[in-house]
Amino acid sequence: MAFHINPFDGIFIGDFFGFLISLPIGLFLAFWFSAIKRRSMAVLGAFLGALIGFIAIYAWIGTLLFDPPVLASNPGAAFFASALFCSILALAFAILIDVLVASKSTRDYRRAAH
Repeated sequence: MAFHINPFDGIFIGDFFGFLISLPIGLFLAFWFSAIKRRSMAVLGAFLGALIGFIAIYAWIGTLLFDPPVLASNPGAAFFASALFCSILALAFAILIDVLVASKSTRDYRRAAH
């Protein structure tokens, strides 16, 4: 099984620009919502989530896995699907990393006993 990546395909371009639009949204919200001391971990998780979303959309409707793309796919649908899906996955992965880091270092996030 070989991956078919055509960077001049309209679906790839729409998916890529949707990914680029989702990055500022996802990374900013990940930084803003993060409750841990090392916010860079949440931002890294958000980037990883957006990248997984980009690959998933391109594999689903593009030519990553199958040579002819899906019949009803067009660049506009790929753009909006990628922009929304990558933003959602970026926030989901940022929250997941936030919770995992906070649970590993619970001493930093406990309330002080009076």
